[in-house]
Amino acid sequence: MLAAAPDRPTLLLMHDPPFVTGVGRMDQYGLSGRAAFAEIILRHPQIERILCGHLHRSIDSRLGGTIAETAPSTAHQLVLDFRPEAPLRFAFGPPGYQLHYWREGMSLVTHTAAIGDWVGAYPVRKETPIN
Repeated sequence: MLAAAPDRPTLLLMHDPPFVTGVGRMDQYGLSGRAAFAEIILRHPQIERILCGHLHRSIDSRLGGTIAETAPSTAHQLVLDFRPEAPLRFAFGPPGYQLHYWREGMSLVTHTAAIGDWVGAYPVRKETPIN
């Protein structure tokens, strides 16, 4: 499918991230054949981004010449613990989401935001542009 549209900007969406995250127990369940997958991605520069879930955390990584990322959960978040033997735990941290912004002629821009009622929207004083 990727070879059929080499000039079309493409998003690849998948559940398990195709990269090692450092969260040992979750990495055990990750994509098998990561190196072979990265080689496929490298051959298709039209892949603008690889978007994943599963980790309930916002994580970014380079992979095969593009960016791969996981989105935060709209419910609970996975506790960050890099110890290989660490148990999997979750916390009721701020839920979040990602909004992807794209226009013709530009690359994809991803905004990661927390969901909640926050104090503010305060005006920002207009600054003098820096040259």
